[in-house]
Parts: sequence; structure tokens; C-alpha cells
Amino acid sequence: MKIRHSILLASALLLSWSLKAQEQLPANEVFEFLSFPRGVAQTGMAGAGKSLLSESTALAAFDNPAVLPFALNHVDAAVLYGRWAPAQTNTLSNNLGGGVSVRLGKGFAVSAAVINQAHAEVDFGGENGKFSPKDLIVAFGAGASFGEYVSVGVSARLVQQQVMADYKLSSTAITAMIQYHKDALNVAAGLANLGSGVKSENDNVSSLPSSARVAASYELPAGLGALTCALDADYYFSGKIGVSAGVAYGFKDMLFARAGYRYASAGAAFPSHLALGLGAKWKGFGLDVSYLTANAQIGNSLCLGISCRF
Repeated sequence: MKIRHSILLASALLLSWSLKAQEQLPANEVFEFLSFPRGVAQTGMAGAGKSLLSESTALAAFDNPAVLPFALNHVDAAVLYGRWAPAQTNTLSNNLGGGVSVRLGKGFAVSAAVINQAHAEVDFGGENGKFSPKDLIVAFGAGASFGEYVSVGVSARLVQQQVMADYKLSSTAITAMIQYHKDALNVAAGLANLGSGVKSENDNVSSLPSSARVAASYELPAGLGALTCALDADYYFSGKIGVSAGVAYGFKDMLFARAGYRYASAGAAFPSHLALGLGAKWKGFGLDVSYLTANAQIGNSLCLGISCRF
């Protein structure tokens, strides 16, 4: 039985966006998809923009709950669909999810969100047969501001991976952030995806992709619109780094073009890639699309999102 559970845990590591294994590096983290951005505007900037106030905050519980108290709208809701990593069968997943954030009075806001990931069918062989693994991520977040310029936020994510019909892995990841906001400048820092990881029956522990995170953004007028620059970085406790730089131009706060590049150490949970994005907003409703390329594992990933803010 211990051997079987060890094999299943190893399979789960591969199914959890096991980019390290594909690069022939030793896998030592589980639930690597926790490091992937979920907001479609963020994916259009290669993961940059976690400190932005101008984008939807409906999914802030996944990345930066400290942004919630500074949300520009009282209620922000979003739904999304993503077809991630179609380049190789063992990394393909279809993602469907959504979230909502609500500002409760001055300086306090809460958020809840959920993502369901369905992977391609895997043949485990023998009596285990074929199964389509599934991942479920449920996030809850809250943030409060202290004075006019500083806020803090904490979120918890419950993550469960159905590896086989009779075998599940689960854990909890905590993210705590602090943010400084003044005029067009936003700077955030904190710890992301803290948790105990997953232990096999042989007492081998596979850690979560925990990291120290910083994010900064600045928006400035440009012609008939505004130009946004964002820079986000993670130092993973496994010793790897990831840095995302992105830009976005909004024409009259109605039409948006985005681009970004992420550099990451070999084997990092969210790998190096190039991203492009487009968006439109009208009377509180938004439509965003992003496309990821220039990476063998997650290249041709496509994400779509619809948001409503009021």
C-alpha cells in the first residue's frame, strides 16, 4: 500500500504542472499551479500587475488580498475560462472559475473565488485504469487599510487534487501581503502560498511553491489614454526566482492592449514566457483575452475573462 501511495503522489507531482520534470530536473514541489496568475489582465502581462487597482479585484484572493481595500468599485465580479499548456498532453488543463470582491464600508473588503481545473485523461495502467485528474482551488480573502496609503490583506486557499477515482491530495495555502498606494504608484510585498505541503506514507514531504513576493506598478497619462507599467517578482523558498514585467495601454479607459515577459529559473513553478493581451470595458462590463507563447510547456495557452464592476 505504501508503494502504491508513493507512486500516486509522484503522479500528482507530474500532474501539478510538472514543468521541472519535463525539463529533466528533480520535482520537489506539489500544486505548482498555485503560482499561476488567475486574472486574465495579469496573464496578458505575463503575471505582472498584482498591485494594480485599475484591473478587476474579483480574483485578488489568489494573488494579493492587500489590494482589496483600495478597489475602485464597491462590487467586482468576474468569470474566466483558460486552456492552459496545450503543447503537451500531460500538462493540458481546462480551467473554469470566477470570483467576487465586495468593499464593506471604508477601508475593508472581502473576496471569494474558485477555480476548477480538468486535466487530460491519464492511463495509470493495470487495475488503476484511466482517469481524468481534476484540481479544485477555493480562495477566501480579506483586506483592511490603515490610513490613506497602507493596507494589509490575508487569503487562504483550499486546494484539492483528485489524482485518481479513489485518491486525493489536499492542502491549504496562506498568502499575506501589505500594500502602499498613493496616486498612481502601488507597491506590495509579502509571503505567498505558505503551507505544510503534502506528506507521503514514507514521510517524504513535497512542499508548496511558497515564495517571498513583491509587486509594483505605476500609471501615467499617455495621449488619449494611460500607460501602465508593472514589475512583479517571487523568490521561491526552493531557491528559484521568477520576475514578470508588463505594460498596458488603455485608450480612454475603454480599449486596452497588454504585453509582458516573465523570466524564471529553470524548473520554477511558473516558467519563462511571453504574453499578449487585449481588453475592452464599457459601463462597468469588461472583456479580456490573453495569449501565452515562447515556451515549450505553456505556449499557446489562451485565457478569456468577463468582469462586471459597480
